[in-house]
Amino acid sequence: MKKWKCTVCGYIHTGDEPPDKCPVCGAPKSRFIDISEPEEASAPEPAAAAETVPEETPAVESEAPAETVPEPESPFKDSRYRQLFEMMTRYHGHPISVHIPNGLLPVVVLFIFLAAIFNLKGMATAAIFNLGVVALAMPLVLFSGWVDWQNRFGGAMTNVFSVKIACGLIVTVTAWLLFIWLLVNPAVITTPQSARVAFFVINLIMLGAAATAGWYGGKLVFRE
Repeated sequence: MKKWKCTVCGYIHTGDEPPDKCPVCGAPKSRFIDISEPEEASAPEPAAAAETVPEETPAVESEAPAETVPEPESPFKDSRYRQLFEMMTRYHGHPISVHIPNGLLPVVVLFIFLAAIFNLKGMATAAIFNLGVVALAMPLVLFSGWVDWQNRFGGAMTNVFSVKIACGLIVTVTAWLLFIWLLVNPAVITTPQSARVAFFVINLIMLGAAATAGWYGGKLVFRE
């Protein structure tokens, strides 16, 4: 059985042929390379081992090394900020920054629905402050994610990265929309209004987009 490596995310596949699509990052079949170890020569038979080797036997040439996997080229190699971008990837800037909205978003939506059901104005105020932190954190999350995408995966536009980028933009737009909405009309949470249903639906869209981005991010981290 051969071993094939995805040159985008590094996933290893064992089989006679590479998969049509990488199960981790969604890269096409053409992005896989064969990294199978060269077959070793079988051990000589006992009788053959006892025979003397003629002096004229030529030296056995060393086998060619296995094909190396090319590293994704970083677009920052000629940038004046190259060192900063490399440090962001080396010290996991994106996973750190993305934990801010991922931790607060479920709390925001939960507080908003509890405030609406039980008419809790204090909880509604807490939701507004938490949502403001999410909205302010999202530009950093998007930027650090783009840097990671370029450094780790060579900017390959597969379906996994397309979904993650789309979800990140949706979370950013909806977070800012809801935050501004609450600053202008904070009573939309606790007071029946014509636009109240739309407000709650947008909250669910924001939460769903964040969960989807997290699920695809988990595929890239936990390659099972």
